[in-house]
Amino acid sequence: MNRILRLSLLSAALLGAALSAQTMAAHASEAQTRAKPARKPRVVIYNRDSKDPNVGWHWENGMRTCTHDCENPEAPGSGYTCTYHADGWRECVK
Repeated sequence: MNRILRLSLLSAALLGAALSAQTMAAHASEAQTRAKPARKPRVVIYNRDSKDPNVGWHWENGMRTCTHDCENPEAPGSGYTCTYHADGWRECVK
């Protein structure tokens, strides 16, 4: 009688462990298939004049002038809108 009780308890424990492992595997695969939400790209508009008169675009004697780094779309006051994407590339348009 004692042997039958031990076998029953051992069988129940093994069945519980097997079902638990199966459930955990199902939840793990479900978590892996869920896609992360895409991050929205960061957009910066360079429409403010440069505070430093030696760098970027600003008004001087009623004229729009640039003194340094004028070809850079990220120069202050350039008027470009730059979109910075999550995978590291940027797109700048005027």
